[in-house]
Amino acid sequence: MENSNEKIPVVSAELQTQKETKEEPSKSTERSIFKIESDLLIYKLFYFGFGGAIGCVFPFLSVYYKQLGFSPNQIGIISGVRPLIGFMSGPVWGSIADRCRIRKMMMLISTFGWLTFLMGIGFVPPAATTDKNCQVELVFINSTLGLHNTSSGKDALSSVYKKLSKNEQNKLLEDRGWMFVDSQLIRIFGMVIALVILGEIVQSPLSALSDSGCIEHIGMENVDKYGLQRCWASFGFGLLSLVVGAVINKTRDPVEVCGISVTFSDYHVAFYFFGGCMIIVIISAFMFSFPHEKAAKADNKPKPNIKHTFKLFLTPHYCSWLVCMFVMGMCNGVIWAFLYWHMENLGASQLLIGLSSVVNNIAEILTFFVIFPLIRKVGVMPFMILGILGYIARFCVFAFINNPWFILPVEVLQGFTFAGVWCVLTVYFCNAVPMEMLGTLQGIIHGVYWGLGSGTGSMIGGILVEALGAKNTFWVFAGVSGFNLITFSIVQILAKKPEASKYEELID
Repeated sequence: MENSNEKIPVVSAELQTQKETKEEPSKSTERSIFKIESDLLIYKLFYFGFGGAIGCVFPFLSVYYKQLGFSPNQIGIISGVRPLIGFMSGPVWGSIADRCRIRKMMMLISTFGWLTFLMGIGFVPPAATTDKNCQVELVFINSTLGLHNTSSGKDALSSVYKKLSKNEQNKLLEDRGWMFVDSQLIRIFGMVIALVILGEIVQSPLSALSDSGCIEHIGMENVDKYGLQRCWASFGFGLLSLVVGAVINKTRDPVEVCGISVTFSDYHVAFYFFGGCMIIVIISAFMFSFPHEKAAKADNKPKPNIKHTFKLFLTPHYCSWLVCMFVMGMCNGVIWAFLYWHMENLGASQLLIGLSSVVNNIAEILTFFVIFPLIRKVGVMPFMILGILGYIARFCVFAFINNPWFILPVEVLQGFTFAGVWCVLTVYFCNAVPMEMLGTLQGIIHGVYWGLGSGTGSMIGGILVEALGAKNTFWVFAGVSGFNLITFSIVQILAKKPEASKYEELID
């Protein structure tokens, strides 16, 4: 771990020398926290709207799909397909944007496309509930639990349901498909999966391009300020998820199916708030600027060779970082897809789900404020290790507890598992490529973490939740995180970071 344990410079040696002649990094960061810089307001506004748009809808998508009648496996497929499409399309769009120098145009197309297709998901006509499947579900309960109830009708199912333990009731309600008309349910699933795929194709480059635009504007010599802009996404996410959760909680209404009372909520509220946040995103996206791109166009510089960025990951050292990032993305995908599902099964209200989002986003915000000066002092590896340990701890608590309120304290670890790790990845990789290739690089990072990793985790999580239940699934991923920690540490010891001269030979 010789090279990765070093105190990795956040900027190149030349830029670092220039910065040190001006002021100490800690003083610069301190002033940036309390001083409003007018040229950076647009980035704060964008990240707040972007994070708020995600916070309005995504924490509630799994329970929304559950209410529509989708099974855990179907939800895993939907949750997995979206980021997997992003993994395939995000780096491609980022590369095209870099190569053709059309980052701003690509951002605007992506923004409008995301708004259109996600709003469509929120307003698909739900399937009608029915009592026709009561006997089928009663037979399923008998076979699953070894019962011998031979009566029929919805009253029989209701009486058996009342005799079940809380865990058995939760297991029954994990898949609500039996409550709906089958033909309508199949049609709705097809509509949702189509909207998800189309939406992700156009949306996938938005986050990567916004990050590259922000970093390009502030420059790697001031990369400390990136965290101070990016934290506004966490602030928007936490605030809007709390507000939307509280409003949805007021819409909860019991519906009786087969003699069983099931709570339904009006999730249209979430999509209305999403539309409002997207107005902020659209306005700020119009005001984004890409100074290096403009300068390159004005000077008629040769178009960047995007293959250089991809070749970076052919080295064992950087490849191991990519694999570790993929596994952490898997863990993140499982939490995104099934934590709130699990909390609802444990009896959590939508307000509590919103509170959990607030807690982990406060942790993110605080981490974004302090992470870059700490990286300068201690290097990158301690934060990668803390991030993986955070996932292990979170999964163990999710699997062990029965009271959903106990999830709130452990969500503080989100500061390490996401914000800390994300800043490390940004610093570590952005210093390895030229500024004009940031769109491609960010596309790869976002694609592997949020796309391939998160998508694979969601799909595997869906299969495991349906087969083993949510608790056992969390135990499985606690073990996966432990294995990731061991293997990543070993590879970092054995695979040295390529020297600058060797890397230059690699990309020439």
